[in-house]
Amino acid sequence: MLRPAVVLMMKAPLAGLVKTRLVPPLSAEEAAALASCFARDAAACASRACTSVVIAYAPARGRATLERLLPGGLGWIEQRGADLGERLERVSAEVFRVGFGPVVIVGADSPTLPPSYIESAIDALSNSRADAALGPTDDGGYYLVGLRRPAPGLFRGVDWSTPRAYAQTAGNAARLGLRLLELPPWYDVDTAADLARLRAELLSDADARLRAPATCEWLSGRP
Repeated sequence: MLRPAVVLMMKAPLAGLVKTRLVPPLSAEEAAALASCFARDAAACASRACTSVVIAYAPARGRATLERLLPGGLGWIEQRGADLGERLERVSAEVFRVGFGPVVIVGADSPTLPPSYIESAIDALSNSRADAALGPTDDGGYYLVGLRRPAPGLFRGVDWSTPRAYAQTAGNAARLGLRLLELPPWYDVDTAADLARLRAELLSDADARLRAPATCEWLSGRP
C-alpha cells in the first residue's frame, strides 16, 4: 500500500544560522524571524499536499525551536551528512526504511510554492509514470526532489549551491535509468533580489498571499 510522504528540509530559525545572505538588508534577528515564517508556510503547503509530513531539521539543537513553531502531528528526522547530497540521501533512505513511499523532499525557502507542484510529483511517482521528480529553480538548483524508490548515487558528484546542481542531478538520474519528471520552475528566496521578487509577488497575486500568510504578514509591516 502506498504511503507517500513529504519531507521538509529545514534549518531552525536561529539568528546567525539562517538566511545569512539576506544580512544585510535584514538584521540577523529579522532574517531568523522571516525564516520562521517560511517554515510555517512551508509546513502548511506540505500538509495541503500530503497527509504525512516529516521535518528534516538541522542543527540537532534546533528541533525544540521548530517544534514550538510548527503544528503537531509531524514526523521528525535529524539531517546528517557532510554536504547536502549526503543529507538528502540519508534522509530519503530513512523515510523509505520506515515504510513510506514515494518520498518527496522540498526545501523551506519557497514560501509561495503552489501545493499543486508537490501533488503532481506525488501523483506521477505513485502511479509509476516517473521514477524521480525534480523542480528546477531559476538559479540552477532545485526546490523539490521526489523518488518512487531509493536511488543511491542520485546526489553524488553534484556541485551544490552552483548553477550546475540541477543539470548534474538530472544527469545522474539518466545514468541510473530513472524516468524523470521535470516540474515547473519556481524560485528560492536566498538574496535581497529574491526577497524583492517575493514582495512583488505577494503584492500582485492574491493566491500567493493565501499560500504564504505568515510571510505576507511579516513583510507587510516592513519597507
